[in-house]
Amino acid sequence: MNITPASIAVCNQKGGVGKSTFTVLLASYLHYIVGHDVLVVDCDYPQWSIHAQRERELSLIEHDDYHKLLLVRQFKATGRKLWPVLKCMPPEAPEEVERLLQNGYNPRIILYDLPGTVNAEGVIRLLASLDAVFVPMKADKVVMESTLSFARSLTTNLAQDPTLTLQSVYLFWTMIDRRERTPLYDRYEAVIRKLGLSLMTTHIPYRSKFNKELLADNTGVGRSTLLAPARTFACEAQLEILTEEILTLLKIR
Repeated sequence: MNITPASIAVCNQKGGVGKSTFTVLLASYLHYIVGHDVLVVDCDYPQWSIHAQRERELSLIEHDDYHKLLLVRQFKATGRKLWPVLKCMPPEAPEEVERLLQNGYNPRIILYDLPGTVNAEGVIRLLASLDAVFVPMKADKVVMESTLSFARSLTTNLAQDPTLTLQSVYLFWTMIDRRERTPLYDRYEAVIRKLGLSLMTTHIPYRSKFNKELLADNTGVGRSTLLAPARTFACEAQLEILTEEILTLLKIR
């Protein structure tokens, strides 16, 4: 019996907070480690960053025996094939996803990577059709002003409309620098509560491997569409905790 997939997006109109990075990390962790089939829908034109990364990795791994061996070992240990990337414009996404589902692929979770602006054609329609939106943010005044405005708009205009599918918008802290003062976060969280927005408990520290693709070095897998993140990195980056909290919020076991 097929289960209706949960549809989510890691989304923010403000750049530099890692929406595409977290989409890749979550997809790989969920698919290769947790064991949930996922589908990534790359609607982030014109860069199509996730689709482009998959293409780079597939091309480069042909000549990289070390990571090719890791890929073989991963498949033997888990039996997990690569999660698919569907590249399409936002207005085309619902029909393209439905076509893929009709062809027999039944993901448990669909992750959308959206353009950086909701003004792009079809983005509002997509956001309204999701089950949840997860909004990464960092403790920077300009970023926070933009992020809170974005999250409040989604919550008020979409998530609180009973005629739409979108039910929840969740904020989460990322790129946390240990040198930053705790009272700074307390002040921001007081504002978040005052605005009636939902804040996740997971806090993601800054790690350089967030920005390193598969073949940057041989010190362990960071952000990759082909391989699960290395256990040490996943632990340090709080990926397991983030994933568990997202699954709990989505009511997925």
